[in-house]
Amino acid sequence: MKLSAKTRYAARILLYLANNGFDKPVSSSLIASKTGISSQFIEQILRQLRLAGITGSVRGAKGGHILMRKPEDLTFGCIVRLMEGGIELSGCLEKPGNCSRFDACEVRKAWESLQATLDGVFESITLRDLMHDDRLLL
Repeated sequence: MKLSAKTRYAARILLYLANNGFDKPVSSSLIASKTGISSQFIEQILRQLRLAGITGSVRGAKGGHILMRKPEDLTFGCIVRLMEGGIELSGCLEKPGNCSRFDACEVRKAWESLQATLDGVFESITLRDLMHDDRLLL
């Protein structure tokens, strides 16, 4: 299991915007220079984030991108679901009807437990945690 570059970059962009503050729009070119992500890729990611209401844009000479949600309300689970469609350890957990062995599966409970743990961890880490918790930055 590996998260896509798009998801990893979205987290990096959102952290940069959160550290920048809510009242200071940031241009794509500045985000690119500060995060090391290409402007073209940043625009693709920001479009998806904007459509989801996570970021917004301000037009004009001093315009740019801003964070629309509080960092404490934005979990890694939210970012992963938006950019990846979620993380699924086993296809049978999302669509049990596709598995002929679902009811008799000897390992399904383990997959369910692992999935619940993974989901819980992703939901427990917020953008604010990255901004203020040194333990997460090790």
